[in-house]
Order: sequence, then C-alpha cells, then structure tokens
Amino acid sequence: MAQAPGVVTFTTGPPSTIFITWIDCIDVTVNWRNQTTGEIGTTEIRRVPPDYSRAQAPDEECRYLPATVSTGGGIVTATADVVASARRSGDHVPVSSGRGVFQVP
Repeated sequence: MAQAPGVVTFTTGPPSTIFITWIDCIDVTVNWRNQTTGEIGTTEIRRVPPDYSRAQAPDEECRYLPATVSTGGGIVTATADVVASARRSGDHVPVSSGRGVFQVP
C-alpha cells in the first residue's frame, strides 16, 4: 500500500546475532531531518513486548512496531540510535547505530 506524500515509516528487524533473546531487542531512537525544508524530528521504533502467556516461536522473539512520521517531501536524512534507547532503558547494546539518506515524495 502506498503512503501519503511526505510520510515515512521507519522499521527494523531483529539483531543479527546467533542467539537472540528478548533482552537483545531494544528500542531504536530515530532522529530525522528533512534537508529540503529544515524540519526535524525524533521517533521510537519500539519492540513488541514478549507474550509470556504462550511459548514463542523463534521468529517471534524479536519483533518491532513500525513508526510512521510526517517528514514532509524532500531529501531526508535519518540516524538510528540504539545507544540513546539503551541508556534510557538500562539495556545493553548488541547492535550498531545506522544512518540513511533518501528522497520522500
């Protein structure tokens, strides 16, 4: 399904470690900036809380809820910061931060 103009959905997958547990699935802070308009913002890609009422399948161990934001159209830069989220929650940091540059219609 196509998104509205000026809207971006940030998402992530599980860390690429051999053994993943729910403690490896930390929230991700995304800082973005629209280079065309100057608009800036921050959002969180949050992990899906573990469901302790039943056994978890391996592909359910580390899932995330997408974060949709209105960035406006133009060239957008984004930084995924796991360190900021880990400091707030007290989690360890099993992955590196990332960045991207992309055109938003």
